[in-house]
Amino acid sequence: MSNDRPTVSIGMPVFNGANYIEEAIQSILNQTYSDFELIISDNASTDAAGEICQAYVKQDSRIHYCLNEKNLGAAKTSIEFLN
Repeated sequence: MSNDRPTVSIGMPVFNGANYIEEAIQSILNQTYSDFELIISDNASTDAAGEICQAYVKQDSRIHYCLNEKNLGAAKTSIEFLN
């Protein structure tokens, strides 16, 4: 039986982080270990964070992006993408 799931899942909550999100994503992508998925949970950002994340999703299939309708806060957001 084949397991196509990555070995590591990385969760990244973001809220209005357009100034920093690209650097954070790029830091993860620059790692030598490549068997991972990056799950970005956007807490209803009103800046360009969502557009930046979606551009990375189009470039790399390991990146997943979900947008919350309202800001849940970092702790609840972290729990949300575990479900």
